[in-house]
Amino acid sequence: MKPRILLAWEAGAGRGHVVTLKTVAAALGDAFIYDAALCRMDHAAELAPLCEMVFPAARLRYDAARREGLVRTATWGEFLGDSGFRDAAFLARQVGWWQATLIARRSHLVIADYAPCALLAAQSLGIPTVITGTGYGIVAEGLKTFPIFLPEYNQRLYDETEMVQTINTALEPLGVPRLDVLPDIYRRSQELVRTLDILDPYDGLRTQALLPPVADVATPSGEGDEVFCYFSTTELADEGVLEAICSLGLPTRAYCPGLDNDRANRLAAAGVYVENGPVPVDQIARRSRLMVHSGQHGILSLGLAAGVAQVAIPQHLEHLYHARRCESQGCAHVITISERVAHSVRQVIRDRHDDTAFHQAALDVAARIRPQFAVDAGRLIRERIGALLL
Repeated sequence: MKPRILLAWEAGAGRGHVVTLKTVAAALGDAFIYDAALCRMDHAAELAPLCEMVFPAARLRYDAARREGLVRTATWGEFLGDSGFRDAAFLARQVGWWQATLIARRSHLVIADYAPCALLAAQSLGIPTVITGTGYGIVAEGLKTFPIFLPEYNQRLYDETEMVQTINTALEPLGVPRLDVLPDIYRRSQELVRTLDILDPYDGLRTQALLPPVADVATPSGEGDEVFCYFSTTELADEGVLEAICSLGLPTRAYCPGLDNDRANRLAAAGVYVENGPVPVDQIARRSRLMVHSGQHGILSLGLAAGVAQVAIPQHLEHLYHARRCESQGCAHVITISERVAHSVRQVIRDRHDDTAFHQAALDVAARIRPQFAVDAGRLIRERIGALLL
């Protein structure tokens, strides 16, 4: 009988989470039976061919209203606090759902991407766990508290000790081992951290080598002239950003999944070539002089490997953190919320499009980091997970 693996995704948005889980299952091959429990089903069809079942999961919901007029989320622990980890009744229901699912599917292993309650449920049942995803959401082992990532967002609303007490009170009756500190939520049997050292908040603190990001890689060209725009959610609902892209006066190509017809027509009328599907990475590398996006980890990593300079317009703090790390390398420019008006965005993009030193920095960074993309991720996945199921 083949061992059964549950692929778990509990929080967040975007295709990247599904793709990350898919790469793990694809690397492991048909030696296992896979189920997938997903908090969003938008891209479930991509996993379906590999799985016996793909079904909706119990979902963590970030409650931004708790911070109305207050501070931004300073740490990952604060994010957890805003996502239900201060609510004992909610936690008991959430972990109970994952326990019931693991038992019903007879799972031998959990592979979790942004799925902390799935991890806790597996611990309570003695099931081995593998945590995967970007470094931002995977705390290094052995830390006593979640660190502050961005110095300008340094205020905490919640006491981590009190959160630990709430979690233990809620989950001990379900058999979840007690937490000593809040990062213990992410206790795991194995990890697959998919990022670059220049993007990892815990660089130097990891006990295992990083795996390359889940991003296609192309050979840098340095000869393109286009602006390539990738906006994956609601970025172009911001009139300032939309107007800036429409009025660039530069050769511009855009891939914006989910874009409504009105905005797509405005882009097309302004001379922007609007793609209907994902653009092959080798074409992006060959055609593009500049990439414009929100600072998502996957597209940033793609641009870094391709040697294409980037402008990021972050939508939340994870975007901002990764974009800032690229900016520190000299190959990206971050547009802040206060700068997000049409004339400012347009001028930044035009200036960076014409900045020779900026583009050379992107090529230099690509040359430096390319060995990290050459790591055989499939082999490491098989070695690390195979050892848990022998």
